[in-house]
Formats: sequence, C-alpha cells, structure tokens
Amino acid sequence: MSLSDLFDDLVRVEIVLWDAVDRRVRADVGLPLGRVEALRVVATTSPCRVQEVAVTLRITVGAASKLTDRLVAGGLVQRQAHPSDRRSSLLRPTDAGERAHAAATTAIEDELGRLLGDDDVAALGTALAGLRDRLAQR
Repeated sequence: MSLSDLFDDLVRVEIVLWDAVDRRVRADVGLPLGRVEALRVVATTSPCRVQEVAVTLRITVGAASKLTDRLVAGGLVQRQAHPSDRRSSLLRPTDAGERAHAAATTAIEDELGRLLGDDDVAALGTALAGLRDRLAQR
C-alpha cells in the first residue's frame, strides 16, 4: 500500500464516520457534530477558555470563538469573567449543556458501536493514539 493510498483510506474513513455520527447527533440531540465536539471540550476541560477549544479541536481561535458564540447563544455554554485575566473569559456548560453533552455522548458511543466491531476499536484505538502522539511531537 502506498502512503497516498493510506492517506486516502484514513480521510475517507473519517468522512464516513463523521457523516454517520453527525446524522445521529443531529437526530438525537438537535446539534451538528462540530458544536458537540466544542461542547465536549468545554464540558471536560476545567478551566476552559476559547484557546483550549481551539487547541483541542486543532482549529483556529477565530473558529473556536464562533463555535463558542453559537453554544452561548443556544444556552449550552456560559462565559464567566476570568479571575486573573481581563482579556479572556472562562467557559462552562449550563445545565442544558450538560444534558446535551450527556445525550450526545450516548448517541456517539451507540452509533460508533453500531458501525465498528470490538476488534476494530481495539486495533484502531491503539494505532491512532500512538500515531497522534508521534505527530504531536513534530
């Protein structure tokens, strides 16, 4: 297998999985997967600023800020003044955001469980985690 073929396979698998999970969370939670991903960062990172959303999702600060604005407008996240940095704010999920995060997590787990077998998950998880760690060091 060539590196180009490997790259194509990785990208196509990601697209198929993203589309399937996006359809599921839209149906179950009423949110697109991109917002769910940002909400997950806010719900699992403390303290959380827009910068953490950007770094975790590997997107620009501007894109993370727009995602955060949409979550705030939807009543899922609230901003609080940062206690020591007036230029930034801290993000935290609202009660509705916590419920949406929990429902989305269930939908994602269920959909991926439907699509992937246990052997796929074990092998892929190990390989991708190692690859991501090596790439992050570059």
